[in-house]
Amino acid sequence: MIIALFVFVFVGAVLAATPGAVLGYAFVAVSGRLSRGGRIVLLLLLAAASAATWLTVLEAGIVWRPAVVTLSFIATLVSGATFLEREAGRQRAARFRTRPWPEWQSPADPRGGR
Repeated sequence: MIIALFVFVFVGAVLAATPGAVLGYAFVAVSGRLSRGGRIVLLLLLAAASAATWLTVLEAGIVWRPAVVTLSFIATLVSGATFLEREAGRQRAARFRTRPWPEWQSPADPRGGR
């Protein structure tokens, strides 16, 4: 009986978090031209809208309603923030290129021999 409860909770968590995570990733992928501050504000609004959508989808008397709404909000924020950070890291890496060591010479042979 306990195992069935854990399976039910796990499947419910996955079903509640997946749409929010996909929505957060899609927002970051689409909103590339906005400023970073504007993207963060819009991501917060999108996470709140995603959570509010769960309020309308679920029945009013369901016990798991607050947990589902909170999980969706957090999944949207974490997914969006993670991909925003990865994108910022890629932009930083492109701006600051590293040079090889001064004494390093590339091998003449592509297999590594000289």
